[in-house]
Amino acid sequence: MFRGSAIRIILALVALSVLITPWRRELFVGDETKYAQVVREMRVGAFFLPTLEGTPFTHKPPLHFWMIDLLTYLFGVYSLWSFVLPSLAGFIVLLWLMWWMEGPLAAFVCGTSLMVWGSAQTARMDIAFTVTIVIAAWMLLLERPVVAGIALGFGTLIKGPMAPVIVIFLFAFEWLRKKPSPAGRGRREAAAEGRARHPALRSAQGHLLPLGEGILLMIIIPMFWFVPAMLIGGNSYTREVLIKQTAGRAVGAWVHRSPVWFYIAHAPATLFPWFLILIVAIIAAYRRNDDRGKFYVSWILAVLVPYSVMSSKLDVYMMAMIPPAALLIARLVASDDHWAWRANMLMLVVLLTVGTIAPFVSMPYAKELKPLFVTLAVASLIAIIISLRTRTAVVSTICVGFVPLCALFYAALFLMPLVNELASDRPIVRALIAQRVAPEEIALFTVPHLWTRDMPRSLERVRYVSPQLLRARPATVIVTSRAHANEIGDVLQGYRRVDEFRLLGKPFDVYRH
Repeated sequence: MFRGSAIRIILALVALSVLITPWRRELFVGDETKYAQVVREMRVGAFFLPTLEGTPFTHKPPLHFWMIDLLTYLFGVYSLWSFVLPSLAGFIVLLWLMWWMEGPLAAFVCGTSLMVWGSAQTARMDIAFTVTIVIAAWMLLLERPVVAGIALGFGTLIKGPMAPVIVIFLFAFEWLRKKPSPAGRGRREAAAEGRARHPALRSAQGHLLPLGEGILLMIIIPMFWFVPAMLIGGNSYTREVLIKQTAGRAVGAWVHRSPVWFYIAHAPATLFPWFLILIVAIIAAYRRNDDRGKFYVSWILAVLVPYSVMSSKLDVYMMAMIPPAALLIARLVASDDHWAWRANMLMLVVLLTVGTIAPFVSMPYAKELKPLFVTLAVASLIAIIISLRTRTAVVSTICVGFVPLCALFYAALFLMPLVNELASDRPIVRALIAQRVAPEEIALFTVPHLWTRDMPRSLERVRYVSPQLLRARPATVIVTSRAHANEIGDVLQGYRRVDEFRLLGKPFDVYRH
């Protein structure tokens, strides 16, 4: 069961499943709508040095925005496909890489990880960044440091210097793991044996020239952009990138600051639905003395450790840990380990419990969400029956991957209008249209950037203001988040509140002079 063509059909369904939401959803407030504003400004001249509200955008390197910008010439600025195609393409490439490294089951586990599956449908750059890390780690294993260096160079251009940091940590962990003990032998003999045992170490210690070329390419590729950007942006831009956005986020973050154990505590959700079986896979790798499995564990640690040390933390940063987790799980399941089946059965029971209890719990939008949980419960029950009848690790793994997707299919097909209303700019666009004033007379303070498929193009001309700019040039209509309204309280004294709405559950108010 689930052999040959069957596993190909299953993977094809996983790949096709990420194409459902782009037909129906909007960009969501936050990073996605912010990236849309960056791309709009690129279209009017800020291509090489992207800007946000006219100021150099230093949060991320430009490669991801370049890809989106070029796609807008094919699909338009207000087509969701322009924004999500880089992630969709990265998702397919990621599945292909997993297949080549450990077979189709690794691709299935990676593709059905909730974080990877969900991110494949977003305008974010996390999938593309993860692809570059996978290529670099794989090439390190295959003694191809030049290709690894190229991948890390492009990874840096996508999301910053954490790409080489992760692989440096991977190399360090592998060196420590393979470091030979000289006890009872000559140090030189032990070192030679250690180099022979591991491809990554042979690459570093036996082929110094390719390693040097790889490191050089890793540095040069992003510098082709960053050096001219520093010259164009000047000293203030360079300080912003190097000190605030790089060093500042690492040691003294002003956003997303969390304790060192943040990712450990969040691991069950980050690795959903594969957390339980991953624990079994890690134990099995060391119990069986599986060298390739131990390499994947080092890879997981190479993501977990540096990000845990950093001050700024977000769950999505752990996406780079999911591919080695999938590879490790695939090795375990291929052995048909009975503990793998038990871990999967426990996860299915957890999913069944959630799907059964949740419809009776009081929560917002309970009526709309009840069919979602019923779908989860029914799918879990069917999966448990199938897994009990077959009692194999492979079948139970397929079941664990598909159960959450069944619920997500329902959400994508039937709940997307509700999601758009809660998480997109539709409420604010309606509120602005209702005021019937020229866009130039509207000022937005601490409000997400605007983007909806059917947004009037004239709203591109609304102003995003600071308190100082608002005091210098008042507007007819002011929109502000309620949490920050006190920062412009002196200005609002001459206004009256005429409307209100919510975005992601947070209240916003519309004031009119």
